[in-house]
Amino acid sequence: MSDPITVSIPSRPTSVEDFVALHASLATGPEGGAAALVVALLVYADQAELGERCLAATVDAARLAPSASSPRGRQLTARDLALLRRQMTQNPYLAAAYVRDATPENSYALPAPPWQVVCTANPYSGDRAKGPYKLFVVCSGAASPRPVSLRPDEAGLWRPFEWSSLLVGIRAPGR
Repeated sequence: MSDPITVSIPSRPTSVEDFVALHASLATGPEGGAAALVVALLVYADQAELGERCLAATVDAARLAPSASSPRGRQLTARDLALLRRQMTQNPYLAAAYVRDATPENSYALPAPPWQVVCTANPYSGDRAKGPYKLFVVCSGAASPRPVSLRPDEAGLWRPFEWSSLLVGIRAPGR
């Protein structure tokens, strides 16, 4: 694995517009794109409807279906929505496990912002300049970092196109 790269998240967005602006500032590189995904999951954990809209604003277009009420006129595919809803219902603290210092021992309590998301890569991660590129997001509730694959869109913002491993269960709080 490569040296860890840490991305700082200044605060939790309170609207889709705030999230889109945060995504634009973070996702100029693959680590920022992965961190933006974590932020969208954190929003979802507190406000599911807003979180779904933030996720639609950050993921690759291939993971979206038409929707008149969502950013970019699209929403997560039915399959991704079902997985998201199921896993986040079973593990409501899941998103926090990707933020540094939120651990099973402290029941995944988020520290005060700015939050930090830590990513690593390996020699087989892909093309960092053009994508696709696979990163591994450090997860305090798992034995190893979780993979997320990203590629840049036409504007150069990095968007996840495979991120289901971030939704896999983790250690329960207090262990």
